[in-house]
Amino acid sequence: MHNALAKIYIDTGNKDVEDFLIKNQFYDSKSVGKYCEERNPDLAFVAYKRAWGSCDEELIRVTNTNLLFRKQARYLVERQSAELWATVLDEQNKCRQEVIDQVV
Repeated sequence: MHNALAKIYIDTGNKDVEDFLIKNQFYDSKSVGKYCEERNPDLAFVAYKRAWGSCDEELIRVTNTNLLFRKQARYLVERQSAELWATVLDEQNKCRQEVIDQVV
């Protein structure tokens, strides 16, 4: 029910959609975040961020793909996860330098 309501808010362009995604604790972040990715990557970020740790991989992917490095950097600093930092700062990460620049 809450996933469907979130998707309706997203599709209708409701002005309160971000507030709904932040405050509603009953929708599935992975499902709604995936739904948002092509429609509005910023909302996908909000949905993934709300899960705080359980959607880190998805959050990093969507921020890298959509060049949302500032949001990613803020999340990394707030989250303070050594494992997540190791993933982002890996030499294989093509977006590594952009994230470092935003953190600095």
